[in-house]
Amino acid sequence: AAASVLGGVQSFGPESARQLHDVPVKLVAMCLTGYMLAGALGMIVGGLIASDAQRAQRIIAVAFCLAACVALIVGYSGLPGWTVPVLFLIMGFGTGIAGPSRDLLVRAATPPGATGRVYGMVYSGLDVGSALAPAVFGVLMDTGHPAMIWAGIALFQGAMVVKIGRAHV
Repeated sequence: AAASVLGGVQSFGPESARQLHDVPVKLVAMCLTGYMLAGALGMIVGGLIASDAQRAQRIIAVAFCLAACVALIVGYSGLPGWTVPVLFLIMGFGTGIAGPSRDLLVRAATPPGATGRVYGMVYSGLDVGSALAPAVFGVLMDTGHPAMIWAGIALFQGAMVVKIGRAHV
């Protein structure tokens, strides 16, 4: 799901936001860069606050819920175009914060001696999500539904919250 979110944001987020909010081209170019930089900053902050697996679930849930809400705002609000890069920053920061806590949960759930196999399985999902997201989101863009890009991104972020909520550490 994380790779699907990233694939949607990277491949279709700026253009769908431009269509929905009449974002000037100069600002569209800044959206993805801002998302990635804010994600990196969020990862640093997330690393500082990730301390134990029990707390990690709450951090992940709050961060992905924030990012999902922002995605829905991008897709379905009437905000002016100049606000869109700010929304990308917030969404990237929220997604970045969740990363270290997610890795902490994976490590806590990994049986002794199986770290390589578990991480290999977990991160192979990134490849699958990265391959499938452009196809799904591309159809939405090609059929004239740019707001649905954001609904899909929010849906995948919500799925990550549900998945984390069901994790037993």
